[in-house]
Amino acid sequence: MTKFHWGFSRRWETMYRIGILGHTTALKDRVAFLVNQQANCTVTTQLTEWTELRPALATLDVLLVLTSDYPEDLPTLAHTYLAPPTATPKIIAFGPLCSKHLAENFLHQGLAAYLLTDSPNHEIVWALRSVLADQAYLDAQLDPCPTRKQLVTNNRYTCLSKREIEVFPLMVLGYANKEIAAKLFISPKTVEAHKASIMHKLKMHSRPELVRYALQNNLITT
Repeated sequence: MTKFHWGFSRRWETMYRIGILGHTTALKDRVAFLVNQQANCTVTTQLTEWTELRPALATLDVLLVLTSDYPEDLPTLAHTYLAPPTATPKIIAFGPLCSKHLAENFLHQGLAAYLLTDSPNHEIVWALRSVLADQAYLDAQLDPCPTRKQLVTNNRYTCLSKREIEVFPLMVLGYANKEIAAKLFISPKTVEAHKASIMHKLKMHSRPELVRYALQNNLITT
C-alpha cells in the first residue's frame, strides 16, 4: 500500500523513537497522530510531568515538550531532567508566541526547535524533519524566511485546514468515510464535507487525480 510521508522526497530507513511530554490532551493527540504518520517515526512514550521522564530517556531520539506557560523555564527544566550521564534526546518545544530573540535564545541553550502551540500540522512536520536532520528550527511566525513563504504561496496543499490535512492522507490511501471518522473521532458526514473541501481547494475531481497530485508533490511514496 502507498505510504504517506508528509512532503519530503527522501525516504529514511532509520526508525526514530519520539516522546511527548505535556498536559493538553488535544494537542498531544494531534502531535502523536502527525508523528505516527511519518514513515520513520513512532511515538513510544507519552508523559505529563518532567519527573516521569528519566526512565524513558535512554529510549528516545526526540522529545516533544508541549507547554503553554512560562516558556523561559524550558531550558532550565531541560538541563535539570536531561543532564548527563542520562541520554539526551533532542527537544522540540511548543509554547506561546514570544519574541524571535527569546526563541533563538532557547536554541542557544540547547533546544533543537521552538514551535507555537497553534502551529499548523505541516509546520510541526517540517520542524520534526529539520531536527532529525540535525538542523535547528524556529516557527515560521517567528522566523518568516522568504523560502518558506514562497513554498506556502506556491503549494495549494498548505491552504488546507488543520482537520483537512489530517483527512488528506487517509483519503489518499483509500480509507472509507467511516474508517476516517473513527480514526479522527468525527462523524462520517463531517468527513464527507472535509473531503469535498479538499477536492475544491486542490482543484481535483477524482481520487486518482488526488493520488497523482500527492505523488507529484512528494506527499506519498510507493
